Amino acid sequence: MQYVFLSHDVDWPRNGAPLEHIMARKDRFDKNTIENAVSKNPYYNIPEYMEIEEKFGVRSTFFFRTIYETGNYLDYESDIQSLKKGGWEIGLHLDPNSINDIDMISAEKAKIEEIARTKLEGNRVHYLGFNKELPEKLKSLGFVYDSTVRNTKDKIDQNEMGFRVLNGIVEFPITLMDAFMFTYMKIPEDKIVQTFNETLDMSRKINFDFNIITVIWHDNVLKMKGGRMYQHILEFLTSQQDVKICKGIDLARMVNKI
Repeated sequence: MQYVFLSHDVDWPRNGAPLEHIMARKDRFDKNTIENAVSKNPYYNIPEYMEIEEKFGVRSTFFFRTIYETGNYLDYESDIQSLKKGGWEIGLHLDPNSINDIDMISAEKAKIEEIARTKLEGNRVHYLGFNKELPEKLKSLGFVYDSTVRNTKDKIDQNEMGFRVLNGIVEFPITLMDAFMFTYMKIPEDKIVQTFNETLDMSRKINFDFNIITVIWHDNVLKMKGGRMYQHILEFLTSQQDVKICKGIDLARMVNKI
């Protein structure tokens, strides 16, 4: 069985990016999205993700920050509650400035837990900040898994698949991330689904205890060129008889039973 850990990092505040930011990148969007950007900021897409995933009968993990440069994490309380009620997983998108201080990590965890009204068990550091001491800190605070490690930006290989156990924490390295695919690997939009297919084939040939690929599709990319392929990605993945799409915590619990 091929497992896909499907996740979304919510990097921007709920009111989206400033209009000037959007307009400076208007070539990333279609004409209709730009024309309606004032009334519908294209960087906020959680309801659309929920609708797409509901259509294909899958559930993913959403990682939320506690520090938004131009907004407040509390603005996401209703979204987080809707996600939790619908069966999605809520994780912490830890600030990179917190990774060396266990009290700061604990404080961030507590903030999201308060509005999620549930225990957080998964973490991913914003900007993929990581050091070898982080897993021990996460473990002591009750986290079950982390998904921050990425060794390269411009290629996909077996080092970015499967899982590791680091000081009692399950670590899921990041296999496919939208930003790396578009920026560093220069994968055109019409080759994105093919890239998922090739990555699964690569995983199938490796003798892992669990064949896992971890995917980040950021909240803000859903209406961008490339990012708008998300529905086609799910259509492809759910058509594969040997592929199971999972939340991070479900995979971590499976790994811990080995």
